[in-house]
This record gives sequence, C-alpha cells and structure tokens, in this order.
Amino acid sequence: MAYEHWLSLLDKEYLLCMCRDVSQLWETEQTNAEQQNEIMRLNSLMQAIVNNVPVYLFVKDSGNDFRYLYWNKTFADYSGIPIEKAIGRNDFEIFKRTEDMEKFHLDDMKVLKEGKLDYFEEYMTATGEIRTITTMKRLVPSNNGHPYIIGISWDITEIKKTEKALDAARIKAEEADRLKSAFLANMSHEIRTPLNAIVGFSKLISSTNNENEKMQYAEIIERNSDMLLNLFNDILDLSSLEAGSLKFNIQPIKILDICLQLEQQYVHKAQTGVQLILDGGDANTFISADWNRTIQIISNLLSNAVKFTPKGEIHFGFLNKESFVEFYVKDTGIGIPAERAATIFQRFGKVDDFAQGTGLGLTLCKILVERMGGHIRVYSKENEGTTFYFTFPLANQ
Repeated sequence: MAYEHWLSLLDKEYLLCMCRDVSQLWETEQTNAEQQNEIMRLNSLMQAIVNNVPVYLFVKDSGNDFRYLYWNKTFADYSGIPIEKAIGRNDFEIFKRTEDMEKFHLDDMKVLKEGKLDYFEEYMTATGEIRTITTMKRLVPSNNGHPYIIGISWDITEIKKTEKALDAARIKAEEADRLKSAFLANMSHEIRTPLNAIVGFSKLISSTNNENEKMQYAEIIERNSDMLLNLFNDILDLSSLEAGSLKFNIQPIKILDICLQLEQQYVHKAQTGVQLILDGGDANTFISADWNRTIQIISNLLSNAVKFTPKGEIHFGFLNKESFVEFYVKDTGIGIPAERAATIFQRFGKVDDFAQGTGLGLTLCKILVERMGGHIRVYSKENEGTTFYFTFPLANQ
C-alpha cells in the first residue's frame, strides 16, 4: 500500500493530519513509466531495423515538391548520398543524371494518380556507379492534408550481374556443345574417308599385278595415312596444350631458315595456276621460339591458304618491328565469311563446313602463338582473300 500525508497546524493545541491511499495512482505512474521506457526501447529497435535492413526506405512529402522526409542508412550507403544531404531536398537537387531526376518525378506523379507503383529502374550513385533496383511506392495519408509517398527499394545489381554471367555461360556452353557435336560428326567423316581409302586400295594392291597401278595405289594409301596421322596429331597436341603437358624448347631461331624450308615444302602443293611466293626479309632476324612449333604454325596457315586459294597468289614472309617480328600468310582465296571470322580460332571452327579438316588447326595456332609470347589475328574479305598475322618476340643476341 502507498499513502500520501498532509499535516496542518490548526492552533496551539491541535494538529490536523490527513492521509490518502495513492496506491492506485502510484501503480499507474509506475506503469506509465514502464510503458514509456518500452516505447523508447521499441522506437530505438525500429530505428536500428530500418537503418540496417538491406533495403532502401524513404518517405516523400507530396505537398512540398516531393522533398524527402526520411532516407534510411542503407539508401545512404548504397547511393553515396548522406542522409543529411537528402532530407529536405527533392530528386532534382540530389541526383546527378537528368534522366534519373525526371523519371523519379514522373513515377511520383503516377503514384499520386494511381495510389501505388511497382517497377525496375537504374540510377547513378554519387560515385558514378550504375545500380539496378526494384521499387515499390505507396501513397499514405498524412495529418497535413497532403499524402506521403513511402518507397521501398531492393538493390538487385549483383543479382542482375549474376544473371548476365549465367546467361553468358549458358550461351557459351550451348555454343561449345554445338561445336562439339559438329566436330564429332565431322571427325567421323574425316576418319572414315581416309580409312576407307586405305582399306580399299590395300585390297586393290593385293589383287593387281600391274606395277604402275600398285605404285599409284601405294601413293594414295600413303597420302591418306598422312592425313590420318595429322588428324590424330592435332587432337593429341590440343589435349596436351589444354593439360599443360606440352613442352616448349624456346631458343633463338633464324626465321629465314624456317621460311626457306617451308617454301620448298609447299611450292608444289599449291593448286594449278597458283603461285607461292616467299617475300624478302632480314636474313639475320632471330626470334625466340620453339623451332618445331613455329614450323607447325606456319605450316597450318600455308595449308589453309593452299586449300582455299583456287587462283592467284599466296604470299608469306615476316617484318621486323621494334621488339618483335610479325609474320604473315596472305592469299587471294575464297576468304572467310564475316559470321565465321569471329569464331575462326575457336575449337572446331572451320572456314567451310564441307572442307576437309577437323577445325583444330587454327585453334592450335592461336594457343601455340600465345604460349610462346605472341599474338595472332586475321583480316579477311569474302571472295577476295585472307591474311593471317602473328608475332613472336625478337631473340636477344
């Protein structure tokens, strides 16, 4: 129980004493104090939540030029715009891009008309970064006669980046699967064709006594055996390169010696009426590369030029640059269609689906050139010709 006392002197002989039971009043005040403390605690908790929840929270006053009344900490952190610079200002005074300002204002006008609005949008932060968000705006009444616009936005920039990366990976995987299927179908043809020739002409050799025919059949068998060997070598080389097990013997190489060797090898392989020409170059030029792999690269490029050049000329050679040598193989052949030029160095990519070959030669060229510190590129115009360029570092003499 709780009591409240009053004492009052009436005269010299009497003292007036009054008591009142204030237990209920005391309990009420105690309850009110506890409730006030709880309200303060909940307000503090709510403030902590809205400031740390991973969404943008904001409130605009539609009766005061859509100025911000509230702007939470998450919005400030992501946008780079401090809370104190946002409160009391509108979008035209806060954001950098004119399109952001105008779009936000138009959205607010729609909310005033329709009562709500849900949408995706992009905006530029104070640091110039473009962020993607999904936003919900709602119209709520206020005591001043003008409704407020309450907005909640989720930053989905990283989600969108992940979606784009997944889409790119899916497209890449689908393209790889398509190329792989085309490669397997082509491999079946490429292996079967020379194999059938080898088997067929081997039987013919055993059934004829004509020496000239035997020699012709033997040449056909040898040519198709070489074709199969090259096919398997390309596959093995690519596998070794991808596994990192292919070894390079990098040393100074006199490049003119390689060019002269390949000129002798390919001069008679060009199609009838086509000239193979080795252009002049500095005889004392040395590159830092692997001899066998350099021959393999130029041989691949010359083989393609011979295959796809029915008339005109094939030129090859090299030019000295500041710190590297640039090689080229230039032909007047059929050229590469524009839609294939972008993927010509990818595995299983081919200039012509019907041409003989696995589509691995140019892939090998690119990997080999890059592993030896160079770069390779192509310039081509359909029905006019193709030029392949690749570089190697000059050797230190």
